[in-house]
Amino acid sequence: MPRRARPFTMNDSSTSPRGSTRKLELRGVHRRFGSVPVVDRLDLTIPAASFTALVGPSGCGKTTVLRMMGALDQPSSGEIIRSEGTVSFCFQEPRLLPWRTLLENVALPLELVGVPREERLARAAETLELVHLSDAHTRFPHQLSGGMQMRASIARALISRPTLLLLDEPFSALDEITRHELDADLRALWERERCTTVLITHSIPEAVFLAERVVVFTPQPARIAADLVTPACARDAAAWTSDALTSCAREASTALLHAIEEARR
Repeated sequence: MPRRARPFTMNDSSTSPRGSTRKLELRGVHRRFGSVPVVDRLDLTIPAASFTALVGPSGCGKTTVLRMMGALDQPSSGEIIRSEGTVSFCFQEPRLLPWRTLLENVALPLELVGVPREERLARAAETLELVHLSDAHTRFPHQLSGGMQMRASIARALISRPTLLLLDEPFSALDEITRHELDADLRALWERERCTTVLITHSIPEAVFLAERVVVFTPQPARIAADLVTPACARDAAAWTSDALTSCAREASTALLHAIEEARR
């Protein structure tokens, strides 16, 4: 009798032989562009299976830090220690190919590494189900709402079963209601899969809702102004106005404002 295929999960150990999550450690990381310091003496450890949010003023160096975490950029000095595994990025724009269906867009990372068509489309269909798009396989990007396009972008990032997921303000262009819905979905997905996740956002309430930990950066060059642990509570619709998360968001906002004031002196 043929063996029944196992259900797909992001943490399938068949594609992550050394484990399903990835730890990162930044030690004394400094990054300059020409004579301009962008990141300054940054020490930061991202535990495996954690969800960390990075917040700070515009232009402070958050994206540079994220790019260095994902090896798209290298520090000018210091070191970044990475455990082995697959890295996926999700950016501010969905960046879907307009001539490909949703299913084909999500399957693209597997196509690029030579996964056979039948297998990659099956995995794309399973991944779309994770982000609640199982009924939109044959649609093209122009037929999707902004929220659906971002769901598709997240699905494409997840299809390679990453051990590290890096998110650069993925929901910043969406309306508040859609953004809250996607925040709830992303948090639920992380709670189920426990992929090491780092998020950049300008929204402190969003950071506190999504992440276990919020790291507040100073204005450029980026240094750590505060490193806060968010409350361990349910992330449902009521959590946005709960006393616990509201208090944590207030603490993060105070730390950010203090860092900005200090930089102006």
